[in-house]
Amino acid sequence: MSVWLNTLEKPFKTPEKKKMRQSDLADITGTSVKFISDVERGKETIQMDKAFVLLRALGLKLYVTPHSIENKK
Repeated sequence: MSVWLNTLEKPFKTPEKKKMRQSDLADITGTSVKFISDVERGKETIQMDKAFVLLRALGLKLYVTPHSIENKK
């Protein structure tokens, strides 16, 4: 399953990530360096299961809101 996320690059600005290389983060999350690189570059489609593992490893949570709330900003 793939999903479009336009703000997932934000976790990579956390202090935890600044101390890690892509290969370190890939090892910790059981993903590939290519996946980490894709997320950092803002790839529009990624696997949600891997995204949740990545967010968990960075100590972050993902919140989903209805599209109509996003449009009211």
